[in-house]
Amino acid sequence: MKAQFGTLISVLGLAACASSGASRPAPSGNVTHWSGSFRAANLASSAVMAPATPNRGAGSINLTALGGTPAETRVEVTISGATPSMQVGWAVFGGACGSPAPIVAGQNQFPAISVSSSGDGHIQADISFTLDPRSSYHANVYFGSRANDMNDIMMCANLTPQ
Repeated sequence: MKAQFGTLISVLGLAACASSGASRPAPSGNVTHWSGSFRAANLASSAVMAPATPNRGAGSINLTALGGTPAETRVEVTISGATPSMQVGWAVFGGACGSPAPIVAGQNQFPAISVSSSGDGHIQADISFTLDPRSSYHANVYFGSRANDMNDIMMCANLTPQ
């Protein structure tokens, strides 16, 4: 009887995981690592607001809690397909991609990414903030050198706790 009950619990657990699809698993304990993959942002339908060239950018973001007082997080951002030889801004926000949630740290704490002549860029920065594992977060990369507004977003990545 105990073996059958254990099997039933295992099957129900697997079914629950399989049916969750796009939902994020509820993390248990301390989450020390988050990651995400950038995808093209849904640009405004107005041709006036869209960039002159279509976005074909991609990339990834990895965040690792470093602890300390004040608590810091190491963020590594890698992008490709950006406009060559310029600087692009980026930042981490609460909520999912497209939400107008607040930035997690001061805008000036997110240094611009220098894009190479081939359109690739990488940055690593230690920034004073922590992420709550019960909340959702996203990161934006912008066409300009600063995190300005929703109409200037090149790419977005929803962050997933690991």
